[in-house]
Amino acid sequence: MTQPGGAGYTNRSEGVLVQGKKRNMTLILLGLIVAVSMSSIDQTIVSLSYSAIQSGLGLDSAGVAWIVNSYLLAAAAFFPLAGRLSDIIGYKRMMLLGIVAFGAGSLLCGLGPQNSIALTWMIASRVIQGIGLACMFPSAVGIIFTYSPVDKRAKSMAQFFAITGAMTAVGPIAGSYLIAFSWRYVFFINIPLAVAALLLTAWLTPRDEVLVSSRTSGHLDWPGAVLAALAMIALIVPLQQGASVGWTDLRIIGSLIISVGLIIAFVAVEMQSTNPVMNVKVFRNFRFSLSALASLIASVVFIPIMFFLSVYGQLSLNLSVGNASLLILYFFIGFMIAAQLGAKRFGRHGIRSVFIVSGILTIIGFSGIASAVTATKSGVPVQTGNLNVMIGLAGAGVGYMFSPAATDMVNRAIDASYGEVTALSQLLKNFGGALGMAVLSAISSSAFTDKLYSGLHTYGISWNDAQNIANSIGSGSGSHSSSQLSSLPEQIQTEIMNIVRASYASSASRVFTVMACAGVLFIIIAMLYPREEIVVFDDTTNTAASE
Repeated sequence: MTQPGGAGYTNRSEGVLVQGKKRNMTLILLGLIVAVSMSSIDQTIVSLSYSAIQSGLGLDSAGVAWIVNSYLLAAAAFFPLAGRLSDIIGYKRMMLLGIVAFGAGSLLCGLGPQNSIALTWMIASRVIQGIGLACMFPSAVGIIFTYSPVDKRAKSMAQFFAITGAMTAVGPIAGSYLIAFSWRYVFFINIPLAVAALLLTAWLTPRDEVLVSSRTSGHLDWPGAVLAALAMIALIVPLQQGASVGWTDLRIIGSLIISVGLIIAFVAVEMQSTNPVMNVKVFRNFRFSLSALASLIASVVFIPIMFFLSVYGQLSLNLSVGNASLLILYFFIGFMIAAQLGAKRFGRHGIRSVFIVSGILTIIGFSGIASAVTATKSGVPVQTGNLNVMIGLAGAGVGYMFSPAATDMVNRAIDASYGEVTALSQLLKNFGGALGMAVLSAISSSAFTDKLYSGLHTYGISWNDAQNIANSIGSGSGSHSSSQLSSLPEQIQTEIMNIVRASYASSASRVFTVMACAGVLFIIIAMLYPREEIVVFDDTTNTAASE
């Protein structure tokens, strides 16, 4: 018989729940959300400030790209070790350490010197931020699972994921104002957030001593940690660089081959280790593997949607950065509302029905976006009210299953710790985001090139020129302004920009159509997920009844 709050749950911290219930989970969540929201905001606010950072430090585009990417690479590389450390030294201690590291890294970034060591300084500071993120996330989930009553865990996880995820939309909005003063404020904004998170977590989260007796400690698996870090770097770097360098480049191909070898070696080492940094045996549980696959698919959509909506808003609709960010906000409004509803359904009916509802919403939402972005007036893309509604529905589709899938993974991995499973979940999300950007950018660039050449070859634009423009915009490194056309007559400038706007709208439509396929995969996963008896917790009578 399964437990409320997630099918198949086995309590691994039964000895601490009685004490945990004395704590106000809402207040504990407050500190955790403020802390992790820093990183959510940072992911988009720094990418948005790409040009300002580049000009402020006098770097080339390749250098500033590494400032953006080093943060995510450091987080991905450190996640396995951080997850294990959080189980050994304590979730609260690791959370506080992560907050301090992220805040210190942010301060160092903001103080970056404008001289020959600028790039090295910034990359090192961003690595510190990434390590801070890796420390915070597994610890936050460990705290939530330890102190939330069993029947409330899905709800607490939904609130955590919905709010911290929605903070991603704040980045572009806040960045559009902060960079008007200085690019340094993009990093300095994290300092007051870090101080607030540090005080809230230190004050509201119970001491780790409560947890020590219920956690099995062990020696760190350093070979596994090193292999995991190298594998993630070797895998994610080519996925990030492939669009700009070229997928046939020997360095890209070689790195991908090396990553496969490292992953195989990592799995072999972990299978033999008595204290693995990550318990890969959890994939033997079929239900765990299905929820993990669903999380991976959701991440393929979740990370890229923000980029494509932002570029579509700025380039095709000719919106300001702030107004284009509202498109992302509509996505997260749907995400937040659906996250709460999905958590309730998960607690009552299990994950299978959640995947079905999520799949239907995802298909409708992204298919609707694909149709709406091609709306034009006199051949020029225009925004419609229907677009905003469909963006919200797409957000609801992803949000409905995002936290239930993560919760189901932790519930299913009865032989692994919260930190291990959360680190694994985050690795899948990092990989999914990088994979999604690589695949979808390639699809977008191909369609964009075709449309650009078709519309602009009469103006002397060659196929290679069209491809360079598409790759530049598709990789996020190009300028979306019409300043490069300033030497041409105004009428010609307008005609060319209208073709560019319509061409990108067409390519974006193809991307959103592919994203809709994620909904089909969610439904397939639901069909594969074995049925089982569900226990429903009755909040009014404080009893459980089977269905």
